[in-house]
Amino acid sequence: MNNSIAKKESSKNGLIELFRFLCSVWVAYFHGFFPVLSDKFNGENISVDFFFMVSGLFFLKSMDKYREAPLGEGIKAIFWSRNKKIIVPLTIAALSILYCNIAFPLEFNGFNWPLSFLWFFAAQFVYLSLLFMIYKNVKRRSTFNIICAIIACACISLCMFDLKQFYRVARGPGMIAIGILVSQIPKIKLKSERISMLVNSLGFVISAAAFIYLAYLPGADTGRAHLFLCVVCPALLYFATALPVRSKFLNLLGEFSVFIYLAQLPILLHHFYVSRDTRDQFPLLCICALGMFIINRIVNKIQQNKTAKR
Repeated sequence: MNNSIAKKESSKNGLIELFRFLCSVWVAYFHGFFPVLSDKFNGENISVDFFFMVSGLFFLKSMDKYREAPLGEGIKAIFWSRNKKIIVPLTIAALSILYCNIAFPLEFNGFNWPLSFLWFFAAQFVYLSLLFMIYKNVKRRSTFNIICAIIACACISLCMFDLKQFYRVARGPGMIAIGILVSQIPKIKLKSERISMLVNSLGFVISAAAFIYLAYLPGADTGRAHLFLCVVCPALLYFATALPVRSKFLNLLGEFSVFIYLAQLPILLHHFYVSRDTRDQFPLLCICALGMFIINRIVNKIQQNKTAKR
């Protein structure tokens, strides 16, 4: 059991885990838990899109084993396999948002932004379930790729047509579809392994620099930034997966990124009850994220021990 777990962890790509961590920090920054005005930063939209693309990137590999299973079993696996390892902190986060919505008027300009923290998890379940239904009923992988390309183009068109109305709803399936397509692109294999490594490294550095610049760029038009992201982010994932970077430390950072995201929700209680000063909230966010991470590790360890005894 422990060997299989270690093998699974070691197969992660350290570069992708690093960017997952950076994106989670950018989301926290954007939502105001840092003593700098977050309206000068575009990291939130870019970060969420990156998470969706990563989900799509590994979607087919994880769902292939459920293709012949009943539809309900496959959909259940999508939800449970993605959330069972973080069920305790996810529950804490959801209860925090529920309480905040009962205790405080949280709507700003007609939009409930704290509740939108949880849309990411709910949306992933819905989008991946729908794509699994399509995947299960399509016989050829090439046909499924064509469907994904159509979904990506349609969603990007909707985002560009009316960002206010369609952006949050359409970008999720569009980014997942792009991630799926990136996973199907053959890797660059030149005659010399060193030249291949050099080309992939250069491609990663350029795309990573463009990604960070795009996230940091203040005042950029959202539509143009989104289109640029649809080129830069796939390139980043493509070149990252071509580089065999294995690191336990980077894997831990990637795992910790989920708790940075979830820790923002309990911090809302402090925001409304104690202080609106974000300089107070940022260290609390770090403590809360670390606490969630440790609790989650303990719970998972207990579950693993029970499974091993059986």
